[in-house]
Amino acid sequence: MLSRTDDLALLMGRVFVAALFLPHGFHKLMNFWSFAASLGAKGVPYSNAIAVLAVVTEILGPLTLIIGLWPRWTALVLAVLTLLKIATTYRSGLWGAVFLPRRNVELYRNLQIADLVTTIPSVTFLFPTDLII
Repeated sequence: MLSRTDDLALLMGRVFVAALFLPHGFHKLMNFWSFAASLGAKGVPYSNAIAVLAVVTEILGPLTLIIGLWPRWTALVLAVLTLLKIATTYRSGLWGAVFLPRRNVELYRNLQIADLVTTIPSVTFLFPTDLII
């Protein structure tokens, strides 16, 4: 059983991760058609449907993390979404993005977000407090 401080720490971690996604989700929602058009310009098939899925994921995912509903699955979906964003953005220049780190700060920020999203919600399941010495 988790103590109150453990519960509070996990809640704060989930809130911080949600704060990374919610503003971007609302921005994409408010500028939906330009976001869908940018996906289409990058060659993404079914750009309108993908845009709907991305916006719904970036808004509902953080909200489910905040309330603690399915934190592992939500974290996995958000991490996959982040990796898909990286693949879409750096599709033609991913090799150069790895070897030119100063030019690609956004890539490394997204990789850190993917790592953070998968780590924070699942720490309790990986390391139960009764097993930590």
